[in-house]
Amino acid sequence: MPQAADRADAPDPHTRPAGPRFAGSDRRQPLRQALQQAGQYGPGQTAGRFYPMACVSLEVTQRCNLDCRLCYLSDRAELAHDVPLRVLFDRIRMVRSHYGPGTPVQISGGDPTLRSAEDLEAICREIRGRGLRSCLMTNGIRASRALLARLAAAGLDDVAFHVDLTQDRKGYDTEVSLNPVRAKYIRRAEGLGLRVLFNTTVFDGNLHELPVLARFFRDHAATVALASFQMQADTGRGVLRDRAAAVTPAALRSALAEGMGCALDFDSAAIGHEACSRYASVLVAGRSAVSALADRRLLHDLFAGLETVERPVEPHLELRATLRRLLPRRPLLTLRLAWHCLALFWRLRRGLPAARFRPARLSLLVHDFMDATDLDAERCRACVFMVMTAEGPLSMCVHNAARDRHLFAPARVETAAGRRWWDAASGRLATARPEVDPAALPLPRKRLKGRLRAAAGDDGR
Repeated sequence: MPQAADRADAPDPHTRPAGPRFAGSDRRQPLRQALQQAGQYGPGQTAGRFYPMACVSLEVTQRCNLDCRLCYLSDRAELAHDVPLRVLFDRIRMVRSHYGPGTPVQISGGDPTLRSAEDLEAICREIRGRGLRSCLMTNGIRASRALLARLAAAGLDDVAFHVDLTQDRKGYDTEVSLNPVRAKYIRRAEGLGLRVLFNTTVFDGNLHELPVLARFFRDHAATVALASFQMQADTGRGVLRDRAAAVTPAALRSALAEGMGCALDFDSAAIGHEACSRYASVLVAGRSAVSALADRRLLHDLFAGLETVERPVEPHLELRATLRRLLPRRPLLTLRLAWHCLALFWRLRRGLPAARFRPARLSLLVHDFMDATDLDAERCRACVFMVMTAEGPLSMCVHNAARDRHLFAPARVETAAGRRWWDAASGRLATARPEVDPAALPLPRKRLKGRLRAAAGDDGR
């Protein structure tokens, strides 16, 4: 697959290699400015207004125990040794320095559960100690309840399970047949104090099942906080390339609304560029669901009010406390908000007894990642999803378009003996900065995955 770096008309993959720079204490300014320049900073925009970055991925391993048909890892990614804890801790500090407290950090890979439980505990403790939020991104195969309990005790906040047909789990040929797997993973995390999230890759093989899958998440909203749906993109080593014409953001949103049984207001609140992500929120009681964002004007007035409240941290970190400071000063807004809540409860009235009169809130995200050879510079600059690299934070789409270049870049390490360089190709520290050509690294047949494995006539399916 040609990479974005190989095309003269593609954005340079080293665009903003060290992430945004900011003056003073306003860490939100760079993202806010990028969204303003893109015409994406409307009254419903949350990025750059309430937080400087939506999340940052911390890739702790490139190893994985699956071979997904739409994997975003590169052909040679698994030749990279696991990043040492000292390097990971440096990157966690970089997240805190760039984006401040409360920034969500995704512990990802590969599948991070292939690292030792002790390593993962240390990573969770470091993230918590820096005042950041942590989320374990996993396919769930090795995420036992015992491991999740250990990580929760070490400070893990969320666990996100990736389950869908592109993973080719043996014995499952429909998304519906995978629901028992999802239910099993939910039970593993129940009662541990972890928010439970699910990721689903959408392609033409499962688009028609999205309404049924949406109903599953609706019916488990008491324990599932967020369901994310990521559209097929031509990046990485996966054997699937071109997206089917039927797989569009509009088709996804329509299918999710059908499954939820209510209208979904994906245009009320924004998380970054509208071409990248769309967000909706529903309240669920029993098997009834209603959009929590139907009153767009109220929501935008609430956002405007939150901006006026003096606060020591961003409002989304202490939303209830911020609202308590805002609402007594805005009686009309308070009345409108109360009326809106009563209207939602009335629409949920049939399901409220089953929910013990405590509706659950379920967030829905639709992501449209860019193809590796078709990066849009405007969207890259306004990205709200970063990967922390040796050089600093980098847009996820930019990172994936030239993954090996960033993955095998040497990481600087300060030791008692002086500066050293960690080499991902050898897994060792070097006194001189190593120069590695990832394309020249030998790739043993037993390490083949994705397209290379299929080309070798060993698809393993």
